[in-house]
Amino acid sequence: MKKTLKKIANKCGYRISRLSNPSINAFTAMQYLLKEVKEPIIFDVGACYGYISLAFRKMFPLARIYAFEPFEESFECLKANTISDELINIFNFGLSNREGTQSFHSNKRPGTNSLLATHESSEPWGKGYVETKEIIQARFNTLDSVIETMKIPRIDLLKLDVQGAEPLVIEGASEACSRGIIRLIYSEIITQPTYKDQKRFDEALGSFYNSGFDLYNIYNMDLTREGRLRQVDAIFTKR
Repeated sequence: MKKTLKKIANKCGYRISRLSNPSINAFTAMQYLLKEVKEPIIFDVGACYGYISLAFRKMFPLARIYAFEPFEESFECLKANTISDELINIFNFGLSNREGTQSFHSNKRPGTNSLLATHESSEPWGKGYVETKEIIQARFNTLDSVIETMKIPRIDLLKLDVQGAEPLVIEGASEACSRGIIRLIYSEIITQPTYKDQKRFDEALGSFYNSGFDLYNIYNMDLTREGRLRQVDAIFTKR
């Protein structure tokens, strides 16, 4: 099982080490922080192909996982990858700060698809890496509406990987945040100009802090060839 989990995590660009040092990487830290929760409720927002949902399953065998992916082609892969797991619930819509159909940017690399348009200064990722192929219409809901509709009592772990739109998801979770029912957030934060209307690093951190979460640690620092930080992953804990 350990080898399988490491293989899945490495495929997604993450590294897993021994739990004895929970500060080394995000996955061991999340295991440590949720070690007393036997059946965690996990939301995987921006699930793409479902690799992280599968990694969470290896980490938390009894977890109930809710995976959200608005892009149809990625959703079909998500469905195929999780079809044998009855405790992974998948949804073909995204989460944002409002409900309804929204313009969604389908990019050259599906992992870079975003609600936000590609910034003209996105070269730190390589030429054409975040190039938009087409703009499609996709369904979105707010986290608050999902919690109410599905009668979710709490979220032990909220994973966000929505390419610069993470603050929008948090904005759509204002009631859940004020009620204090979200325990941990594991979020990607892009630090170099990649998408239009993307928050600066300090602004992104502020959106979590103002919603009642403190920064626990940062992981997977991704640098440009010049050594400039362009992306990190971060864990936030409920204050």
